[in-house]
Amino acid sequence: MINKKNLKFLLTISFLLPVILSFYALPVYSAERDYVVPMSRAQWISAGKKNYECSLSQLIPFYGEAAFIHKSGRNVVFNLSSNKLMMSDVQVIVQSEPPSWRHDKVFEIGRFIFKQGHNPLVVETPYASRMLQEVENGMSPLVLYRDLADGRDLISVLLSPVNFRDAFSEYLACEKTLMDFDVDEIKNFKLYFATNKAILTERSKRDLKNVIRYLVIEPAILQIKIDAHADSTGRRRFNDKLSDRRSQAVIKYLLSLGAKAEMLYAVSHGERQPAYTNKTTDGRAQNRRADVQLLAIAPPTPEQQEALEQARKEQRRRQLFENSIYDGVPKTSLKKNSKVENSLDAAESQTGLTHAAPEVKSDPDPVDDEPPAPNFINFEHLVDKNNQKLKSQ
Repeated sequence: MINKKNLKFLLTISFLLPVILSFYALPVYSAERDYVVPMSRAQWISAGKKNYECSLSQLIPFYGEAAFIHKSGRNVVFNLSSNKLMMSDVQVIVQSEPPSWRHDKVFEIGRFIFKQGHNPLVVETPYASRMLQEVENGMSPLVLYRDLADGRDLISVLLSPVNFRDAFSEYLACEKTLMDFDVDEIKNFKLYFATNKAILTERSKRDLKNVIRYLVIEPAILQIKIDAHADSTGRRRFNDKLSDRRSQAVIKYLLSLGAKAEMLYAVSHGERQPAYTNKTTDGRAQNRRADVQLLAIAPPTPEQQEALEQARKEQRRRQLFENSIYDGVPKTSLKKNSKVENSLDAAESQTGLTHAAPEVKSDPDPVDDEPPAPNFINFEHLVDKNNQKLKSQ
């Protein structure tokens, strides 16, 4: 039999139980943040620089910008830039969604990583090309990822295919002007040679042909600088002549392609400026090279080139004497030639060039030239000893 006290308790529980259960039944709070370009405001913009780069972009309100970018000598990439700082890396799913009036299926294009910071999401080819094709077909690429604050909010960024065709036609016209080589790399690249050889490879010839093609579209280039090098195989004087033959091989081929002689400036370094260690096969292969730079400054005049070369020779001689193992080195030889040094400084200040050696990635041989000639040996003490012996007899 239920008394009044128990009945009161049961009634209280019956009222409170639904409230208590409701707290456990509440779903974890989450929200979706959709960034969509309204149809009335959808616009694609085609831009770029002829021969260098073409882009096709769309502004996304309150989010950032989406862009397809095609640079010369490279494949198309898709960049999604966010106005908000990405606190950490997050996985991204890219899908293709049809408009509401079409019955095509949604399918996944790929999964990528959105890097932390203000870096854009980068989708490379073939996925970027597929995304561009989907927009051309009237589909909408959709980028999905979790919010970085607590991972509960789902972020979706939807590209609109509205007003795409006209801008796409301009973009395709721009693509036809792109060069088939990387314009950024052609400004500073390396040519490699076989051991004890100064013969250009087919790859080197192709790169030099691209230099001439680049000069046609970039009149700001005033100088082609060639720095020729050798590895440490063989004697240093031989390597000096070998690097000189390599620089002359490059100059001769550029002249045959139509390059102007007044634009060419070559320096032969022998084995003095190794980029890698000469103790390994791979390192020596990297050191048998000619560095080619395209510069917007005129090359040194013949007088300046002579001053630069004399300064290099004087520097080698000083280092040679300092490292000499012989006694009695003339002290006057160790003095700096102020006239040559001043000419070097003047030439460098006018041309922007420097004769300083680059940082070596290993510990190469510090000796800089052939051993000094025997006439640097001091024989005076030997003659004195012989005279003393004769006098004693």
